[in-house]
Amino acid sequence: MRWAVYLAIAAKALTAHKLRSLLTVLSITLGAFAIVLMTSLAEGGLLTLSRGIEDLGGARLILIVPKVPERAERKKSMYVTGFTRQDRDRLALGVPHVAEHTMYAMLGSRDVTSDEGKEDRTDLVAADSSFLRAFRMRVGRGRAFSDDEDRRRARVCVAGPKLASRLWRGDPIGRWVTVGSLRCRVIGVLAESDRLGVNFGFNWVDLLVTPIDTAADVERTVSTSAVVVIKTDDPRNNDPVKRILNALLVERHHGVDDFTLLDFSSIMKQFESMFAIMKAIVGLIAGVALLIGGVGVMNMMLVSVSERVREIGIRKALGAAPRDISAQFLCEAALLSGFGGLLGVLGGGLAAELASAVIRRFTPSWVGAVSVSAVVAALVVSSGVGVVFGWLPARRAGRLDPVAAMRR
Repeated sequence: MRWAVYLAIAAKALTAHKLRSLLTVLSITLGAFAIVLMTSLAEGGLLTLSRGIEDLGGARLILIVPKVPERAERKKSMYVTGFTRQDRDRLALGVPHVAEHTMYAMLGSRDVTSDEGKEDRTDLVAADSSFLRAFRMRVGRGRAFSDDEDRRRARVCVAGPKLASRLWRGDPIGRWVTVGSLRCRVIGVLAESDRLGVNFGFNWVDLLVTPIDTAADVERTVSTSAVVVIKTDDPRNNDPVKRILNALLVERHHGVDDFTLLDFSSIMKQFESMFAIMKAIVGLIAGVALLIGGVGVMNMMLVSVSERVREIGIRKALGAAPRDISAQFLCEAALLSGFGGLLGVLGGGLAAELASAVIRRFTPSWVGAVSVSAVVAALVVSSGVGVVFGWLPARRAGRLDPVAAMRR
């Protein structure tokens, strides 16, 4: 009951100086707003990324990426760094617990021209016939190229939906497209999807996929930039599979360490660490804002104490104990900062939902939600700031001599 009275008196005192209270509240509000908004967006990004990777196989994925050998003897340096179809087939057939595999090479952003004379830019990807299936890309019109077409170097390709709509007015199936010295016929167009727009370095809505052996005829960098993706049948088999893959590749590449094995479980840990650092930076910035807000609260409460010295003296003369006076001013500080934190949480939550809605218009797979932990942290910290920075003014008010106070 006593605390209810303290809060009522505190609310009345704060509303007596509305503008001053509002300006003090704003600094606390901004700190809480930043904590909720940025933490919610960071967690949404990590969750969206992890779900996208999980759809592709998640922790079961192993990437084999080419690299320049760190230590290679002079006689071994004649071997070209990179992977071939024979490497992929040997790895797929000679390694147990492999559920799925594919090989592709990112050839970068290229100028592309349609047979209608329209020009655009595309992410050119050279891949084997299992690439689209492995990356869960569905062909909406036409078909994907076959393994036979890849082996006989057929001049065919599959286009992303947005790229196809920009290059041709009508049906793109059967039309021709030129990328550099490569001219190929479009046999398929990818279906629209709600998945994350960018995956593994390529933008799926604007890509052009051609058979890897076809591209190798005109692009000398295909084998040196090719990446092999292995999907195991169970994440627990990743380590033994990686050991066998390493042994086979060392043997096939004559002992040259021209490759790196990447396990997606470790990659996800790196992403989590990166997002944790981002949240820590956001927390630090918001913490500085709350610290400044706390100084503002203390300054306001000191001014309030000096303005209400006579009131404090009267209350003490009527029997109020020092702890009662201190408790009243602590309630005012906590109410002030708590209200600022509440406004910041509401504003940050609303902004996070609005930002998620905007992001979903461009990336339907975005998983956005207000971070509950951020809301709790913002409320607790903002209220704590009021108590900590309000302690000194409250202590000073409680120690005032009633006789001296009533004379002022």
